[in-house]
Amino acid sequence: MPNYNHIKYIRDNVRYIQDPILIVGSNEYEFDQYNFFTELKSMDFKTIIGIDIQIGEGVDIQADICNISKEIYNKYVGYFNTVVCMQTLYAVQNPFIASQNIEKLMSTDGVLLFSDVFSHRIHRIPKDYWRFTYDAHKILFPNLKFDDKKAKIGITRENKLININFPHPELNKYKQQEDESFIGYIIRKIHRKLFTVGLLNLPRLLPELSIFSIAFKK
Repeated sequence: MPNYNHIKYIRDNVRYIQDPILIVGSNEYEFDQYNFFTELKSMDFKTIIGIDIQIGEGVDIQADICNISKEIYNKYVGYFNTVVCMQTLYAVQNPFIASQNIEKLMSTDGVLLFSDVFSHRIHRIPKDYWRFTYDAHKILFPNLKFDDKKAKIGITRENKLININFPHPELNKYKQQEDESFIGYIIRKIHRKLFTVGLLNLPRLLPELSIFSIAFKK
């Protein structure tokens, strides 16, 4: 389900991408804002293969990334120079097994373009299990070397990628400011939660954020 930030992150790191490319979680939905295949082909990449647990448009291999068959493994082990895995591991039952399988499918000089949700409403496309920090990216892929300078926070509703800082800048507006009284802070928070989008469509407790990273086979 790529949005503007996913495509921008790919374009910002296009010089690291090489064929063949694997898209993990490649099923295309009617509500998708963008299409990984279309965007990558527009960058002159030719060999793009999609894997997803569900059959559908954009799916060349129907398989659970947590439980790929011996036939698929033998055919593609060490094959892909680039793996794009974005907004996918939150929906798998065991992201540690999934990440191990992804590493095995990467070539010796492979690169991973990864993103997943940090804060998001619960949804089931097809399931919703996990949330990940940037440190979690490194735990999932211990055999890859991450480029900290290229890690980003994606603010979905603002179509914006920003550098990772702590605390996350987008969360500061949900905190009481130094020059703000407690009553003023409470009124501001109630107004934001109840009246910015209407009582029957309450916003989430946190903004919709994803963490983006790029990593290389060591």
